[in-house]
Amino acid sequence: MIKAVIFDYGNVISQTQTGDCAEQMQSMTGVPAEIFRSVYDRFRFEFDRGTITGAQMYSQLLEAEGYHELSANKELMEKIARLDMESWRPVREDVTAWGLALKEQGFKLGILSNMPTEFLQYYEDEIELFTAAHYACFSCRVKLIKPEKDIYLDVLQGLGVKPEEAVFFDDMAVNIEAACKLGINGFVWTGLEQGKKDWQQALEQHGF
Repeated sequence: MIKAVIFDYGNVISQTQTGDCAEQMQSMTGVPAEIFRSVYDRFRFEFDRGTITGAQMYSQLLEAEGYHELSANKELMEKIARLDMESWRPVREDVTAWGLALKEQGFKLGILSNMPTEFLQYYEDEIELFTAAHYACFSCRVKLIKPEKDIYLDVLQGLGVKPEEAVFFDDMAVNIEAACKLGINGFVWTGLEQGKKDWQQALEQHGF
């Protein structure tokens, strides 16, 4: 029986990233936008885990690329990090409305997101699905990141449900694969229309 729906934040609840943030960073620094985009694969995980700040993340990136003077400019690194956080703030109102409607229908609402401390400091209280969630598991607070097994166990425990009782939406296949290995009904998020179809499929297969 399905008892809970769990949403990732980035590119699920939030609006899809367009890369404009990296272009703005390039304008501010003269560093190619592609270098800034590479931060996700190289340094982002420790930022999301809560072990480094955004300014430290971008300083490490530019230092590794040979931009030593820029990397040492703390004020500039903080401005870039704040720009990064601002780029993730816009949310999908239609996804928000659907999530709230599922809660009204009696399903437990969960959040499972690789999320840095700074974003929560700035915006946590403004995002409806965060404040409405029965339990929100953010990587920076549990010092775990998807697709590590224990972060999925944390959100299940927080919601008080078994793996097979939860449906999880995430835009990254590797995170869904890890969830499915634990028995969670995981679906790669490609948009609200498909998400509703996947949700209905889970209900038909497992009941509610």
